[in-house]
Amino acid sequence: MAVLLADRQLGVRTRGVPVLDAHGAEVTGPLGPLRGPWPGRAVPQADGTWHLALDGQAGLLLVGDVVVEPSTGTQWTVLAADELANTDDSALAYVRIKGRARVSDGTRPEGHP
Repeated sequence: MAVLLADRQLGVRTRGVPVLDAHGAEVTGPLGPLRGPWPGRAVPQADGTWHLALDGQAGLLLVGDVVVEPSTGTQWTVLAADELANTDDSALAYVRIKGRARVSDGTRPEGHP
């Protein structure tokens, strides 16, 4: 088993728990204030997604929440997240996240910076 150490500080901005609108569709609120930062890690994947790991203090994250690296302004949109506990040592608990890079000023055509 390998242990990957944190290599950066990451925070989160959450939208809150989804509720159902009058038509039965899930809706969330706007992004909340930055929480954290806490020790974390971000590793790019070949398919363009990122695997992120964040200190367990981040708590429950939902699809659409945003992970932020305050020192660089880099942001990722959460695609999936799991809180992982360690039965031997609670200090080893962390949140495993699959995310994609977030463009804060809108979308850009593929292949254009």
